[in-house]
Amino acid sequence: MRKEIILQGIATAIALLFCYAALSKLTDFTRSKSEMLNQVFPGSIAMILVWAIPVLELFVVALLLYKPLRLTGFYASLILLALFTIYIAITMTGVFGRIPCSCGGILKHMSYSLHLIFNIFFLLLALTGIFLERILINK
Repeated sequence: MRKEIILQGIATAIALLFCYAALSKLTDFTRSKSEMLNQVFPGSIAMILVWAIPVLELFVVALLLYKPLRLTGFYASLILLALFTIYIAITMTGVFGRIPCSCGGILKHMSYSLHLIFNIFFLLLALTGIFLERILINK
């Protein structure tokens, strides 16, 4: 019972993060599109990602909140968080020659170092969710 409450808490925390991220992109779509076009990849890819990322984030929210698919949601959130974290880390190295900011909401006020720590924290939460979920499934 205690593990289930912890799992629900972890799933909810990650779901809130992704829901906030998706809704901040969709509610200020013009800004989100502009910032996506400022990224280091080609504009054609940016135009796909400007829609795909928030839709994918909302899909992950649904997976996390629907108990039979929660483990899949943890894996999906781990992959998305890992990709975002790797992108932040690569950007911080200066390999792109500039730092293209595209964070919305409260995240835009974070330094890249703090954003990296923030992402790592949620990565660890997703890993914990996977670990606990697998323990409950194999119980």
